[in-house]
Amino acid sequence: MGILTGVLYGNNIRAVLDDERSVNLGSVYECVVATELKMRHKKLYYYDNRNKGEVNFLIDDYDSLSVLPIEVKSGKDYSVHSALNNLLHDGAGVVKKGYVLSNSKEVKAVGNVVYLPVYYCMFM
Repeated sequence: MGILTGVLYGNNIRAVLDDERSVNLGSVYECVVATELKMRHKKLYYYDNRNKGEVNFLIDDYDSLSVLPIEVKSGKDYSVHSALNNLLHDGAGVVKKGYVLSNSKEVKAVGNVVYLPVYYCMFM
């Protein structure tokens, strides 16, 4: 993570350390989540459809025999996720719920979307 942050932000590392809101940490958050999920022995899949959009991660949910989409958001507009909504709507029963991991400290469920702080990925 240190190397990635150093390459991405170079001379602007102070902004990252000072938690300035103007810095886009999306790629860093995605890398953290990918690393954590791999440490939990999850196979990671990426969903990208020209018409429906992209979802950061798909993992198998063996408990419900479904696919679990995970969207990672770093900004304050974490509730905007049209690709995840499309996947949940068109999932034909294979996709029953989705997760959005963000820098919000709030845990909540809205319909079949569960919003969690990004550090909750260690429990998935």
